[in-house]
Amino acid sequence: MKSSVIVTTHNRSYYLDKVLHGYVHQTVKPHQVVIADDGSTDDTPEIIQKHQQQADFPIVHAWHPFSGMPQISKARNAATRQCTGEYLIYTDGDCIPGPMFVADHQRLAKQGYFTQGRRNFLNYKAFETFHGTENTWQLFKHWLNGGLTKLHLLVRIPGLAVRSRGMKGIRGCNIATWRSDVEAINGWNEEFVGFWREDSEFITRLMRTGVKRQNALYSAILFHMEHEKFFNQEDFDRNNAIWEKSKTGPIFIENGMMPPPRLLPINADNAAPETAIRKAA
Repeated sequence: MKSSVIVTTHNRSYYLDKVLHGYVHQTVKPHQVVIADDGSTDDTPEIIQKHQQQADFPIVHAWHPFSGMPQISKARNAATRQCTGEYLIYTDGDCIPGPMFVADHQRLAKQGYFTQGRRNFLNYKAFETFHGTENTWQLFKHWLNGGLTKLHLLVRIPGLAVRSRGMKGIRGCNIATWRSDVEAINGWNEEFVGFWREDSEFITRLMRTGVKRQNALYSAILFHMEHEKFFNQEDFDRNNAIWEKSKTGPIFIENGMMPPPRLLPINADNAAPETAIRKAA
C-alpha cells in the first residue's frame, strides 16, 4: 500500500520541524509527505528542505498564497492533488507522530472505511525535550512530569478499532481514508474559512456515500502540541451553517478539490460537441 501523509501548516516552522522529524523516523515510511502550506512566510521552506535531505521518501511542499484568513480546506485540496498514494492520512503541522503512526494506519486500513486516529496532548513544558521517538518508559516520565495529558494513550495495541456511527470526536488532525473516496465527494469544501467544522462537513459527506467510520483505540496516536487558540464567533456560526447544509445538500461539491467544468456554448467555432457542455436554456 502506498500512503500519502498530508500535513497542514501556516507560519509554525518550529512545530513543523518536530513533526517532520517524526515522519523521517517512522518504522514504516510513508510513500510521501505533502505539506499543505496555507501561505507561510517564515522559514518553513528551509525546514522542509532540511528534512528532504534526510528522508528516504519524497517531501512535497504544496504552497498557496495566504488570503488573510485561514483556508485549511483549500490547503488540503491543493496538497491532495499532489498525492500519489492510494491511501491518504490527513494531519496537522502541530501534531508529532509516534514512530508507529504510519504503520498503525496502514494496518487499520480497510475498504469502505475511514479511520479516526487518536491524539495525546503535549504541554509547553515538554517541548524542548520531546521528539516523538520516545519509548513507553520515556513517555511515562513525560506524563509524570505533566508534559503529556493522557495516561491511557501511552499504551499501544495495534490493530484494535471500534465502529462508530456519530460525529463525536471527529478531528481533521488525524483522519485516514482512501483517495478514491475523497475524489468521490470532490475533497474538502473550500467555502470554509477559519478553524472549525471543515472536518465534520468533510466526514458528513464521506459517510453519506456509504463509507463507514472506525475509531482507532490504542494506536495511530499523535502528540498534539499546545499552542495559542483563537475563537471568532462569526466564523464559527458561518461554518456551522455550512456543515448543516452538508447533511442534506450535494455530496459532490462544486467548490472542492477539482473545479467544475467550464461551460461553453455550442457553435461552429468550438471543439467537437463531445468536448463541450451546453449551457442550460
